[in-house]
Amino acid sequence: MPALVVFDCFGTVVTELTPMPEAPELARRLAAALGLPAATAAAVIDDLIGTLWTALTDPAAEQPASRELLARVLDEHGVPADAAAVDRTLWHVMGPDDGRFRLCAPAAEAMVRTAAAGHTVRMVSTCYLPGDQMRRLLAGLGVPDVLDACLFSADGGPKKPDPRAFAAVGAGDFTRRVMVGDTPHNDIAPARELGWDTVQVDAAAPDFTPLHALLGI
Repeated sequence: MPALVVFDCFGTVVTELTPMPEAPELARRLAAALGLPAATAAAVIDDLIGTLWTALTDPAAEQPASRELLARVLDEHGVPADAAAVDRTLWHVMGPDDGRFRLCAPAAEAMVRTAAAGHTVRMVSTCYLPGDQMRRLLAGLGVPDVLDACLFSADGGPKKPDPRAFAAVGAGDFTRRVMVGDTPHNDIAPARELGWDTVQVDAAAPDFTPLHALLGI
């Protein structure tokens, strides 16, 4: 029977070559994007990261939508920015232009094989870029166009390991659900608790043979 197979994004499908920049570098990028004084940019980044960190470190907390959060913080610091400026800033500050992301080729092959075998392929990601920008990032990296749906936490709402995130990305009439991810506490354990099959991937040595065996493909 066809299954729903949900792939984690970062660490599974997308490899992060370097960690996310620290606050000073993010502030520098923000200052460049909006022409802000360094002190103002640093204060905005501190508030932005503080709010996100509070949400991300509480498993049950919903993540605020990145667009609305950045617009609110900029407004609180007296920085005028329309919707287009907020979008450009998010991409410049949090996006992939520094070359720190790379497609995991074995994951891409596994996604294609899974879809070709008739299974539904989806993605779930804890991220900072909103959904349309995440799709732009994925397309630019060459992620196969086989995704039926995606859940990106930066659009606002529950994120892994919250069971509500798995319920959302796993919605539909499926008799079998499979979670593929690299993080035991965020990807594997919560999915198992919901009765999903799971495949844990080592980000340093990705091997999707267990997934192929599980699906018989």
